[in-house]
Amino acid sequence: MDKPRVLLSHPTGNQNVRNALVSLAERKMLAEFWTTIAWDARSTWNWLLPRGVRTLLERRAYPDVPRDRVRSVPWREAIRLGVGSTPVNHLLTSGERPFSIIGVYRHLDGKVARRVGSLRPDAVYAYEGGALETFREAKRLGIRTIYELPSPNWYWVRDLLEQEAGRNPAFAGILPNLADSAKHLRWKDEELSLADYVFVPSEHVRRTLAGVVADERIRVVHYGAPAIRPRGRVASDPMRPLRVLFVGVLTQHKGIGYLLDAIDWLGFRVELTLVGRRLLPNARVDEACSRWRWFETLPHGRVLDVMMESDVLVLPSLREGFGLVVTEALACGLPVIVTQNVGAGDLIRDGREGFVVPICSADAIAEQLVILYRDRELLAAMSREAQKTAARESWVSYRARFADALEAVAACRQ
Repeated sequence: MDKPRVLLSHPTGNQNVRNALVSLAERKMLAEFWTTIAWDARSTWNWLLPRGVRTLLERRAYPDVPRDRVRSVPWREAIRLGVGSTPVNHLLTSGERPFSIIGVYRHLDGKVARRVGSLRPDAVYAYEGGALETFREAKRLGIRTIYELPSPNWYWVRDLLEQEAGRNPAFAGILPNLADSAKHLRWKDEELSLADYVFVPSEHVRRTLAGVVADERIRVVHYGAPAIRPRGRVASDPMRPLRVLFVGVLTQHKGIGYLLDAIDWLGFRVELTLVGRRLLPNARVDEACSRWRWFETLPHGRVLDVMMESDVLVLPSLREGFGLVVTEALACGLPVIVTQNVGAGDLIRDGREGFVVPICSADAIAEQLVILYRDRELLAAMSREAQKTAARESWVSYRARFADALEAVAACRQ
């Protein structure tokens, strides 16, 4: 039987999108890939550009995808990126303006929708916020529609954040708002309703869709881990402080307040490193950034280096569709402490690669940190298990699982 031909679209091509593309190319299933900027890093122009611009554009290169299958619609995204640090940035890119991220998604979606009729793929695969027009046209033509939802359901998130604001008012100011307008929420609601199948990265995201999407329409495909980085023997000195790492925006939806409470209770037994920008001023977060080692931003390679210097990653998020930082930590041999609302927790066996704790519990975080502080042999064993799991749950493994799942649902027209 012939392989199904799939048109996939995404404006920016993040890590999971790139691996999905490689998966489709490897299985000879990629009809076309539509994006905004598809840079050719081999171009002569690439070496004539300033280093910063070149680095930015090289992140939008797709060397593992056949160039004749790539289509780009670059001008709106180029303007959005170009005005990012200028006085007109807010005027042009906020809300749902044409050069906002929402505007960029919608513009690409419209272009893809017009292409569907002439290409006539067996299936279209699109992502949250950038699928509506594509799905409407595909439905009209009887073409399979597949939606990737990398984050929890938006209404579930709104309810959770409202509860957290009341529970912990000291950190309510650094809770991100559910900023989508009623119009945009209706847009995403219709996308979801038009999807024949919904791909999600975790059981956590699946749970947030209960009562919204029929379970038989959902496919869970966990994202992958990068290549293992060799790690020396974990230091066994029981008097050395436990080196705790947090990577992410310093907001309360990432559980930063609960981590700081746990760290305060442990005192001299831990050293904390924070990697991530501050959303807004907050007394507790600002004090922690002054007291502990804090990096507002780091190149990705340097983040991995910091992981190699650490003992444990803590990601106590209230909601996290997956959390690629977790699989990166596992690949570095770093045990993790995550909440049950971190999707990558699906890969964590409690007490083996790390610990899974309840949300909103500094006590639970502190309890597990004390265990690792006191038992360095357990810490070393968890480090070894972390890398075994990362090797098993690699991006290569993801590509195979993704292609199998997609081929199964995309093969037949409606």
